[in-house]
Amino acid sequence: MKLLRQLSFRPVLQSLLQAYALTFAVFLILPTFAEAQEHTPDQAAAKSWVGNWLVVGQGDEQLVWQLKADGTGYAHGFRKDGQLTHGFAISWRFEGDTVRIRTGGTLHCNSGMVYAQFTGWSPVTLDFNVIDGRHWRQHNGGILAFQRRLADWETPNHGAECPNLYQRDRSESQQTASAGN
Repeated sequence: MKLLRQLSFRPVLQSLLQAYALTFAVFLILPTFAEAQEHTPDQAAAKSWVGNWLVVGQGDEQLVWQLKADGTGYAHGFRKDGQLTHGFAISWRFEGDTVRIRTGGTLHCNSGMVYAQFTGWSPVTLDFNVIDGRHWRQHNGGILAFQRRLADWETPNHGAECPNLYQRDRSESQQTASAGN
């Protein structure tokens, strides 16, 4: 009887060990494959654009674009004196060398306060071709020049004071100058 138990238990134990090994291998290998698929050339190209950018558009208009890794972001427009005039939420993605952008929601300044409203995504998609590491050309011919990254830019919230792009730069340079004294 003892011999029969040992013989019948061995295949069961072997099956359990094989199932355990297979499960362990799947959970070890599967994330590696998933990570490899996440790093497509389009996503690698998009990753280099993630961040807050000072952008100059056609006609020297000043813009701040916030591009997030999850494909969302914001674009803000400023007058020549640096005062925020408008903004909108964006959804962006790369397809080859083309950046496809949809806009949604609006933001504007009224009496020095930010007013934001989201009414849904626009049905229109704006397409930009990436010219080089700093320039995008819209299909209608307009060019966006990404000037520099803005490390401390924060999205203005509804009800907050309207930001001024140049006062922000002046306060940074004044802080730097006073720290140097």
